[in-house]
Amino acid sequence: MIGKGSGIRIVIPMMLSAASPAEVSLVLPIGLLVSGLVLIGVEFFLPTVVLGFLGAVISFAGITLSAAAGATTCAVFSAVFLVVLTLEFFAFRRLLPQTAIGRSMINVSSNEGAAVPAAAGFAVYVGKTGKAVTVLAPSGTVEIDDTRIEAFSLDGFVERGAAVIVTEAGSGRVTVRRSR
Repeated sequence: MIGKGSGIRIVIPMMLSAASPAEVSLVLPIGLLVSGLVLIGVEFFLPTVVLGFLGAVISFAGITLSAAAGATTCAVFSAVFLVVLTLEFFAFRRLLPQTAIGRSMINVSSNEGAAVPAAAGFAVYVGKTGKAVTVLAPSGTVEIDDTRIEAFSLDGFVERGAAVIVTEAGSGRVTVRRSR
């Protein structure tokens, strides 16, 4: 029977190994840290979330196991993890645009040579009268001098067939008002 003063003690082990810090093998912690960093590196190029999560967990397991060799060793493992992770990130930023996956994720097109309607082509219609081919609510199509043009109404809603007058020319369309 266990009673008061029976001498039972609960011992909580503070280290994972009974060996002294000098005798602890670092093969497993190094292997875990390296494999975790490799998985995180692969995650940059194959975004799955799973590989990055597993890499982080495995790396932290390696760092935790390195604590058995002492606080200094654990600090070195942590520093190596942070430095390599930073280098992976910058390598990712530099190399990704050159890979097929990176080119598919990054918009590298330019507007150079793109067709942009010239406002000068519609300037000849300023002051002319026409009719609304479609309902302008507030944009639609108008017909001026037997030419159909995209138009924007300053008066808001304009019924189909209503007479309109062009007040200004913009890029690709004209601005109209109801003719009174």
